[in-house]
Amino acid sequence: MQHPHLVVIGGGNMGKAIVVGGVNAGILSPQRVCVADPAAEKRARFGALGVQVVATAWDAVTWLGSNASRPEDGQVLLAIKPQSLVACAEEIKQLRGAISGRIVISILAGASSSRVRECLGGDIHVIRAMPNLPAAIGKGVTALCVGVGASAGDAAFARKLFAGIGPAVVDLEESMMDAFTAVAGSGPAYLFYLAESMVQGAMRVGFSHADALKIVRGTLAGSAAMLEQSADEPSDLRAAVTSKGGTTEAALKVLNSKTVLQDFADAIEAARDRGRELA
Repeated sequence: MQHPHLVVIGGGNMGKAIVVGGVNAGILSPQRVCVADPAAEKRARFGALGVQVVATAWDAVTWLGSNASRPEDGQVLLAIKPQSLVACAEEIKQLRGAISGRIVISILAGASSSRVRECLGGDIHVIRAMPNLPAAIGKGVTALCVGVGASAGDAAFARKLFAGIGPAVVDLEESMMDAFTAVAGSGPAYLFYLAESMVQGAMRVGFSHADALKIVRGTLAGSAAMLEQSADEPSDLRAAVTSKGGTTEAALKVLNSKTVLQDFADAIEAARDRGRELA
């Protein structure tokens, strides 16, 4: 069964990850996809995949109308920056009724489904999705929620599409999207922050920067793989490495004295609250 024709507005890193992941996983047929981006170099990399490329949202939506006249036969994926939503919507709305009744998948951080629908107008069905950075290497975690005007069945194609860029697609109420962003969207930065501090520590105890980076990368990658494959809680895995009176215990005593565990939890709450402010 063929998937709906898909217009992707925005050919940045996440748009690229979604399209490349979908094509490589056999979820997307290139000839049924059109990507709109004003940058010629970005259009070229999508064109190399065999997808249709255009410079504007106007052209993309016109393509959709020509290839999928019925609303159920074509969907729109918004992969632009949130601050570009209004300008993009104004361009699309000039094509009166062009996306009326269609499913619009939005990956715009901080833009509620009601906001997307208000900007685009008409009776669109909004599905919100929030993939995180590892989607770029096929390891993403994506939150999916049924937004304004949409029903549960409207999310079927989006769920399949995002499964192509990572092992986990989580269904959430829209009220939990800011919390998800705080944990998973910002989460890679927390890990990179830890890696940064470990590299600094390794250099303090005598390693060159190159060796420190190699050691830390390998340690974190291996530990993350163990966490993924194990049914044990993170606290149990940590305890298994911590011998009483040993070196790991000495390190953890320093971290605990500085309330690092609580600080990370506080950081996630702060990220969630900032997301609410930006909405």
